[in-house]
Amino acid sequence: MRSPKKSVVSTPLPFASITPRLLRIVDAAHYLSVTNWFMENLLREKVVPSFIQGKRKVVDIRDLDAYVDRLKSGAYFKSQAA
Repeated sequence: MRSPKKSVVSTPLPFASITPRLLRIVDAAHYLSVTNWFMENLLREKVVPSFIQGKRKVVDIRDLDAYVDRLKSGAYFKSQAA
């Protein structure tokens, strides 16, 4: 007679839920809910800093958060008017 099957519960890996700190352009655009063109324009005008990692241009998620904070505070528009 066979023994009943034991339930195997897989334990999620601890690093599976880590949010990446560096985002590619497409992912950064998605994070900000903007188009790729708009994101590339922000990078071209150096509103949001970026750098090359390997072969890809990446953006630090903290810089994206800082950009949103500047927008919310109105600091971006004040600096453009000056």
